[in-house]
Amino acid sequence: MRSAASLIVTAPLAALAGRTAARGDTACNYGVLMVRRVGGGSFGGALVFPGGVQDEQDKGPGDPHVACAIRETYEETGLLLLTAAPPALRARADASFRVSSTSFRDFYSTIGATALRTHALARWTTPRAQQKRFDTRFLMLNIGDGDKFALSQLGQEHVQASELVELDWIAPDQALRDNRTTLALLPPQAYMLHELSQFRRWQDLARRAELLDRTVADRSMEPVLSRRSDGRVVALFPGDRAYPDMQENERPGDADLFCREPHAPGLHRMEMDPAPAGGFLATNLIRTVTYGQPRL
Repeated sequence: MRSAASLIVTAPLAALAGRTAARGDTACNYGVLMVRRVGGGSFGGALVFPGGVQDEQDKGPGDPHVACAIRETYEETGLLLLTAAPPALRARADASFRVSSTSFRDFYSTIGATALRTHALARWTTPRAQQKRFDTRFLMLNIGDGDKFALSQLGQEHVQASELVELDWIAPDQALRDNRTTLALLPPQAYMLHELSQFRRWQDLARRAELLDRTVADRSMEPVLSRRSDGRVVALFPGDRAYPDMQENERPGDADLFCREPHAPGLHRMEMDPAPAGGFLATNLIRTVTYGQPRL
């Protein structure tokens, strides 16, 4: 199993003027950065957050998950989510980084910058039935008024052609509305968006992120996916009353996968429809337990 990190980047819609997050009706005043990967791979055609697998250059002082998430976001989108640096020095270091074996940590230390503040949100493990498995930390980074260097780059982010085919800023409620019919998501991203959509104001989300409990965020969320007799897929999460005993290789029965009382105790699951090109549509998160990633 490989270690990975993914970054949930948010910014107020006012800072994203003219970007795609402003399209359509939304009750949220902020957007979330999402990408679609080349060739789909393990992600199918689903939108995901920027991120990738840890490598050697992420090791060193500080948190390697943060280093990985910041590096991968930069490599995929061009967004350099660091504290301010002189433009000329940043351009020179940027060119050096892209044509040499300079590690990303060395790259931004040469411009006297540090990574913007991130918050540990969750840890997800790929289901055991999958051939390729990842242990992924999800981190949140909220671009605020004081992050002048990051704000100056909004509108300049771009698709790295070797990695992505699409890049989008989208409000959480808009993403979930599109997910009902056309926008495919994977369980971790759908779960995060359902949680984010509870916050209409970016300011409230940013304040809540400061209070997240890292020890809770480090609990592993390993879903178990089963198909119901009606064709819907159900992802069961730890804490759900039907979550199987992994040591015994138990599987839930069909009756256990139907949820006729969504407010009943002991439920931690997501109902969804498989999308033709990969991922899932019409995701519905049902959570009446406290186990798992911290509630936003």
